[in-house]
Amino acid sequence: MRKKIVASFCAGLMAVSLAPQGALAHDIHEVNDKIKALEAQLEQLKALVGKEINQRTADSAALESKVSEVGEVAKAAEAKAKESKNNLKLGKDTTLSYGGYIRVNGTFDDYQDGTPPTASVASRILVPSVIPVGNTTPTVSTEFNSDVATSRFFFKTATNTSAGVVRSHVELDFLAGGGDERISNSNNSRIRHAFLAWDYAPDQSLLVGQTWSTFFNVGALPDEVDFIGPTSGSLFNRQQQIRWTKKLKGGGSFMLAAENPSTSLDDGGSGIAGNNFDDNSIPDLVARYNGKAGSHAYAISVIGREIAVDDGIVSEDSFGVGVNWAGKFNINKANEIKYSLSTGTLGRYIALNAFRDGAIDETGDLDLANVTGGYVSWKAQVAPKWSSVLTYALSTADLADGVSSATTEEVSNFNASLFYSPTPKFRFGAGVISAERELENGVSGDLTRIQFMSRYVF
Repeated sequence: MRKKIVASFCAGLMAVSLAPQGALAHDIHEVNDKIKALEAQLEQLKALVGKEINQRTADSAALESKVSEVGEVAKAAEAKAKESKNNLKLGKDTTLSYGGYIRVNGTFDDYQDGTPPTASVASRILVPSVIPVGNTTPTVSTEFNSDVATSRFFFKTATNTSAGVVRSHVELDFLAGGGDERISNSNNSRIRHAFLAWDYAPDQSLLVGQTWSTFFNVGALPDEVDFIGPTSGSLFNRQQQIRWTKKLKGGGSFMLAAENPSTSLDDGGSGIAGNNFDDNSIPDLVARYNGKAGSHAYAISVIGREIAVDDGIVSEDSFGVGVNWAGKFNINKANEIKYSLSTGTLGRYIALNAFRDGAIDETGDLDLANVTGGYVSWKAQVAPKWSSVLTYALSTADLADGVSSATTEEVSNFNASLFYSPTPKFRFGAGVISAERELENGVSGDLTRIQFMSRYVF
């Protein structure tokens, strides 16, 4: 059509230029009509050319957007490849990666108010709920222990399929116990993570299996000499779940998860107490938003939990809610702050189950406990190969009615760690931990721990 308009326009111009002057003078109206017709055809030509230019501009923008999207995917793939260079190609579409670390740990423990737990995981990591209280004449005041039980290794796979990328992750460590210090110092292995994930779209994925609870922002956990660090105020939980993740513009994401439930109760006067009631009829439900503002990365999580018991005599259930806000931000290149604040029906989710979800009172009613806890941690790069971490953590409970006055009401710990790293993956550390456990009746116990560690990441 554009060629016809151009030809007609040119023919009109020739007709005007070749017409005799006398004829034009006698029929000026006809010339004006032809000029108007030419102007109309010119406008049509302009409109047609403009439409084509706009279409080509739109096509170019769409192409640039697609190129940008492909570039982002390539950058993400490159970043993941850099995270784990121990890659093996299994066939055309599957990549296997592996890694882990060897960690050697040594502790000097001084329990000021009682005898330390015997053959307990508490000699390897801080467990606030087992700090002895009330005994002014402990039979053992100082104790030394060492282990390699927190060493770990993992295997991961990633397979490209017509339905997207399918990933798997299996990770083990040796904190399950079972060793004998007299001869072999053996330790049983245990599963930390075992899950598969399906990236069925560039911005959406589905995870099924055992891994960190969606309620827990593990990225906000400081790296300390102690295995966990701010144990008294930190969420810390791995369990089976199904999780959906949606990436958002600006680097954020949104998560929804259904996770394996469990209930633990104190004795509120009914005589019923237990650390693991498996009578829940619905999973723990979690919603989480991950956001970023400048150098501040954070997560806001909400959990809904059914607290239930059905032992054949008492059948009670209630619904509890908890919230968590945790994150990290860089003050500058040498200083980083990490933090966490939680409140609600937290129970087993905080301080390594230092508190129960509630209690059945003497009338048979279920009363829930409310826990508020958190921590703040400051990491400073004090020299090119030296760094330090200072952390304070605290949790306190509003206990259920009728519980024993000897029930744990508050736990806290202060940690100071110093690290030396000859190379980025090789580290030595030394630290001091001061921890306290206090009961509802005000009786308390203290632990002072001097700890050393070395770790090599492979």
